[in-house]
Amino acid sequence: MNRTIGSMLASVVWMGVVCAGPITPPPGPVVGTPGPEPRIAINAANTPGDANSIFRITQPGSYYLTGNVTGEAAKNGIEIGASGVTLDLNGFDVVGVTGSLDGISATASLRNVTVRNGSVRNWGEDGVDLSTSLSRMARVEAVHTSGNAVDGIRAGDGGLVVNCHASYNGEDGVSSALTVTGSVARNNGRFGFSINVGGVIVDSAAFDNTDYGIYASNGCTIMRCSSRSNGDGIIAFGDSLIKECTVTLNTGDGINGQQGTTIIDCIASDNGADGIIVLSRSLVRGNTCHGNASDGIFVSSSGANRIEGNHMSGNGRGLHVIGPGNVIMKNTASGNTTVNWSIVANNIVAPIIDRTAVVSAAISGNSASSSLGTSDETANFTY
Repeated sequence: MNRTIGSMLASVVWMGVVCAGPITPPPGPVVGTPGPEPRIAINAANTPGDANSIFRITQPGSYYLTGNVTGEAAKNGIEIGASGVTLDLNGFDVVGVTGSLDGISATASLRNVTVRNGSVRNWGEDGVDLSTSLSRMARVEAVHTSGNAVDGIRAGDGGLVVNCHASYNGEDGVSSALTVTGSVARNNGRFGFSINVGGVIVDSAAFDNTDYGIYASNGCTIMRCSSRSNGDGIIAFGDSLIKECTVTLNTGDGINGQQGTTIIDCIASDNGADGIIVLSRSLVRGNTCHGNASDGIFVSSSGANRIEGNHMSGNGRGLHVIGPGNVIMKNTASGNTTVNWSIVANNIVAPIIDRTAVVSAAISGNSASSSLGTSDETANFTY
């Protein structure tokens, strides 16, 4: 009996050793078994075109390209006709031909449309146009548009443009956008960026555009942007904030802030006209204006501006104020070729202290007497 049980146990152990699979998993990460592609390919079967388009999307969902798209005369490349669509260009090129329409377009009354990750170029109208009158909340991300006859990207009311590049388009690089971030617009025929009322543009660069680098409507925020070698650098039409921007080498003005604009901590240098212009009810503070052909700062209208803590050097004129009713304090001016200060009567001006001839003793150690020539903390200085 014991021998039989022992034989049975031995057989079981032997079978386990012989029949069991390997207990050490293969090298590399464990991955699931691939299933069907969850997105819809853009092709003649899934997204057939019509008289106005090569391909047309008519249902919500996630779509992707499997290859380049070549345009046809009198047609859009890809037309989006449904809300809730994400179109992934998948790194491919959507290329127009003479007489073609938009590369990617959207019909009216759409919501929540996204286009991303590819190139759209050489179309007879816009590269990407999601700005139809009733479309809302479009997103364009990581798209390069170039050589289109009109605009590179038209994002529309509420449109968001992220990490895009728009170059050599006939009119604007990016137009009709509400928010732009991390993008570049260069060598466009009119504006680099055009921002809607209440819009925001941050961490972006505009250069070599024919008219304005950045053209912003009322109530906009422009931060940490660069605008170089355009016709004019930045214009904001009132009640806007322009902060920590660098605006250089533009043919015309650097920064033009209309009524109620706040311009702080910017650099406006080597522009062909004025460094900074404001009208009325504006705050201009902490800016550096150097080497501009006309004025470092030009206050071109009367009333309620505060010009504080700016540095103006090597311009035609340093500070030029042609209207009354402004507060001017804590500014410095040096080496402006025509005059350092040109301020009409009836302004509120802190003392302007002339330090151009001051020679101070060498300083070595922990203390020294003041060579400011005043104890007034609000004083302006010429040196």
